Amino acid sequence: IILVGAVAFCATKIVPVVIENFELQDYINQVAEQARSQSPVVKPEVIQNQIMAKAESLGIPLERRDITVSVKRNVQIRIDYSVYVDLRLYMLTLHFTPSAQNRSVA
Repeated sequence: IILVGAVAFCATKIVPVVIENFELQDYINQVAEQARSQSPVVKPEVIQNQIMAKAESLGIPLERRDITVSVKRNVQIRIDYSVYVDLRLYMLTLHFTPSAQNRSVA
């Protein structure tokens, strides 16, 4: 019973963080695809601001330096961040690297 309780406790701490990362991944996929249809081409700073706002709404601890945006023939977005999960007896570090790219800018 103790093992089942420990697993359930860990799951309640880890699963929400993983789901937030999936939501961020979906969002940056949308941002990259939308950039294809925008004219004039969106500046990287604008995309970074959009991602920072979304991360804040999801409770993801991003800093601007964690987000790399390249706007050339296509839009590439790369994010590299870690979330620390307190499991009471152990501090777990979850490292995420979501990325997105559209095929070409119109």
